[in-house]
Amino acid sequence: MKETNTTYKMFETMKQHKAMVTYHGEFTFESINNILLYARRDIKMRNVQKRTSKKVYAVLVEALENILRHGVEKDCNIKTTDGVFILYKTDNGFTIKTGNLIKNKDIDKLKSDIKEVSEKNIEQLKEAYRHQLRNGSISNKGGAGIGLLDMAIKANKDLSFNLFETDANTSFFELTININQEEETLAA
Repeated sequence: MKETNTTYKMFETMKQHKAMVTYHGEFTFESINNILLYARRDIKMRNVQKRTSKKVYAVLVEALENILRHGVEKDCNIKTTDGVFILYKTDNGFTIKTGNLIKNKDIDKLKSDIKEVSEKNIEQLKEAYRHQLRNGSISNKGGAGIGLLDMAIKANKDLSFNLFETDANTSFFELTININQEEETLAA
């Protein structure tokens, strides 16, 4: 199964970069809250500049919620999906990697959304974000359509993705988001 190979590659990344926080398994609201708790604690222990810390945390929230909202559900009675999450420190900041199964029928829309984000500059992304907040509606998956815009803004558009077909109905979606460490300014 191709998902196993991509999951293995993510675990290799985890070992290579000495990941701060990782998770592989069932994503629920409770597991996401626990991941966020551990991530916040680890970031705080590293004395990360406050602005960078807020950006990383906000992107974590969006990325983890996207796994739950857009992943292939395991059980129709309980909102749960399987996925992979890795947060690690880099020389320039932080990298967040997520992976989960998505339905193949959703790939064209996902690629279109990502292409639209990649073609906009930061100011255009901010305007699209504000427009969506003012005029958007909540989707049947519970989102307002601003998650990808928000992540792209906070990561200064430094995000990429891979898709690996797992079978005729699903593919493994891997998202990588890089957030640069803010330069601390010293007051004179």
